[in-house]
Amino acid sequence: MIDICHQFFNINDIKANVGKYELIKINSKEKALEIEGNEIKKMNSEEGNRYLGIYFRYDNKRKIYKDKISSIIDSACNIFNWKKLNEKQIIAVWNIVIIPRIEYQLAAIVLTKNECTKLMTRLNMIIKKRARLARSTPNFVIYDKDIYDVKHIYDLQLEMLCKNLLYQANGNEKLKKLFNIVMSQEQKRIWTSRCPGDLNLVYKIRNNWNIEAIKLLNSENIYICNHEVINSSNKHHIIEGGDKDIIEIIDEKNIMKSALSRKNKKVLFIKDVIEIDGVNMKKWKHMCIELGVSTKGKIPLWFKELELKLIDNTNENTRKIKKEYMGKFERSNININYFDENEKQEKNTIISWNEEGEFPVFAEDKKGSKSKKYKRIGIHYTYKEGTVDWNNSPFLVICEGCEKNISKKKDKKCMIYIENKNSRIIKTRKEGETIKPYETINNLIQKNKCVKAVNEDERKNEEINRKIDQIDSLIKAEDDFITLMKNSLTENETGEKVKRYYLMIDLKKIKSSINVNGKRAFWYNIIWILKEDNANKEEEILMSASYEICNENEFKILIRSIIIGLILINGNSEIILGINENIKKLIKEFIFNTSNRKKIDNDYYIELLYIEDFMIKNEIIIVDETNEEETVVIKDIRKRMEQILKKDLKEKKMRYKIEIIENALLINEYNLIWRKNIITGGFRKWRKKVSMAIWKNEILNSNKLNDLFIRNFMKEFDWRTTLEFISNRTTFTKRQCSSIDTKERSYRIKNLLKDLPTYEVLCKREVEVLEN
Repeated sequence: MIDICHQFFNINDIKANVGKYELIKINSKEKALEIEGNEIKKMNSEEGNRYLGIYFRYDNKRKIYKDKISSIIDSACNIFNWKKLNEKQIIAVWNIVIIPRIEYQLAAIVLTKNECTKLMTRLNMIIKKRARLARSTPNFVIYDKDIYDVKHIYDLQLEMLCKNLLYQANGNEKLKKLFNIVMSQEQKRIWTSRCPGDLNLVYKIRNNWNIEAIKLLNSENIYICNHEVINSSNKHHIIEGGDKDIIEIIDEKNIMKSALSRKNKKVLFIKDVIEIDGVNMKKWKHMCIELGVSTKGKIPLWFKELELKLIDNTNENTRKIKKEYMGKFERSNININYFDENEKQEKNTIISWNEEGEFPVFAEDKKGSKSKKYKRIGIHYTYKEGTVDWNNSPFLVICEGCEKNISKKKDKKCMIYIENKNSRIIKTRKEGETIKPYETINNLIQKNKCVKAVNEDERKNEEINRKIDQIDSLIKAEDDFITLMKNSLTENETGEKVKRYYLMIDLKKIKSSINVNGKRAFWYNIIWILKEDNANKEEEILMSASYEICNENEFKILIRSIIIGLILINGNSEIILGINENIKKLIKEFIFNTSNRKKIDNDYYIELLYIEDFMIKNEIIIVDETNEEETVVIKDIRKRMEQILKKDLKEKKMRYKIEIIENALLINEYNLIWRKNIITGGFRKWRKKVSMAIWKNEILNSNKLNDLFIRNFMKEFDWRTTLEFISNRTTFTKRQCSSIDTKERSYRIKNLLKDLPTYEVLCKREVEVLEN
């Protein structure tokens, strides 16, 4: 690569300064790198190798990025202290100049809330000092948008992450692949079947920006995946094979500690530790043998914790689990080692099957048989007298003789025929003169039943397949049959012409009321008229609906109404939309926009993305109303639509209440979900509104403003007028910078916070002049 680069330089007479080259070396065995005889000296620098203002390190050390942000803030604060700036000027420089520099650095690090608060401390003190406010003044005064409007680093970071993380997850194809790799790696590191996108676990993360970002958003109840709330089609985020994950039961602090052990033992779901009957929990060694892993070492703490939480009564000699965890498992998911009469059996194994009385029979494979029905003969084992316990492994001893014995020699081992079709192999261990299988009696019976049932199903399938083969052979024999079928079918015409449709949508706001949840809801009547070109009036599709929405947003209703209209239209069609021109323009701009980042900023991102995807897949295009005939048709439809809407849709037979499920619009692999609600677009704008609400909440819950909470609840507080008065917008403009403005505003803020120097306040401050 370097040789090709320098060949290009030589051809174009370009000279590169090799002395300024920097190299980040990761897992390379070469000691040095030489280019044209010059050794690269700036390699794996302790400070990091700079690229476009960000310092990258070979070990991706987090401290380097944090120190860089600290240095940006410190240098800015030093200038603020030195320069005689008003608090408004300081805030303007901070929001316009310093914040974008910090945001650029945040592309390489995710800061915690405590770290952000600590970084903001020095700036807070400078602004309070210049604004003539006391040190004890609550910080919400500085950060609230309607008072001082200082941008907090934590709020900035959340706004940035909401957009950037979704862009990585859904936007650029290469970034999307890398994002999915990171998610899969994290899933394996935790060893869980659940999607890391909807996990809210408290554990340390090192050098993984994506996972740190997801965890920070999760701490604010923001998820990029939520498979419990939303019936998502993205099932590949979840490992299927069980109902309940083990990490849902064990303590959160033990999840990461036990991850490697659970991974080595291949245990992922609760079903992996429960017996086939779905009632009893397996013993540690029984589970290990069944899963084919080592039994060496102590029983891990996570398994002991599962025993305490799953088993109903640990004091009794039983392993029966609690009712909420009980359940039968599918036969296909059961770990069974079938017996094959053509293979030689390993040591410490025994063959078992259920006899007619549904009680297990045990035999050790010994030799071949001359019988036509059975191919193997084995030593018969039976239960040791007085040791039968349904919840434990049985003690087995060699049978001294019974009705099954086929040996002609007396006073010898009992030999029996081994059942081939319905038998399976079980691992055993010796204990004195007896042997013990790694399964309880109850589990033995249930698994043997499953083997018999599976074999019965296979026999039935073979019989069905045999009959199907017979039918196929009969059809093949009749050559004229296929010809007759072909002639009876009419072939569809190919090369169908592009169809043109007129789609008219209109709505009317009819009323507003308080819904069941105590929120004000707005009701709209919507009407669709879909008419194919050159079709009669009777052949058009007319549909009406009433729709309830909590936010008065006609744009969103109309866009979603277009989606319903598109579903009714055939593929490979042209649409002449008779709808609000602004919406038509919005759709076109979105479709022709090549920047995914700009698309994400759109308030109707999800809806417009669905429309774009639907139109591309079905080859539907929107055309302008350029033809005079088309204009006449639209005007005619519009008149009838207005007449129908005036009647309030009461006379129409086709009347439906349509509940548009937001989930149906989700074509993205990952989506932003906050408090079980999907954020459909404009992520930064949405997060800014949330941040504003948080600081307003801080005001309402301040100890200094206890009376404000009650006034707000009783709707006696005029927020708009009060905040304009406090921020001094009644006298001065926002851009006004003077000492009079500063004094006036600080006085009003102190008055609101009851922070003026009254006797009570001075006593709290412990002023030496006042004795009491």
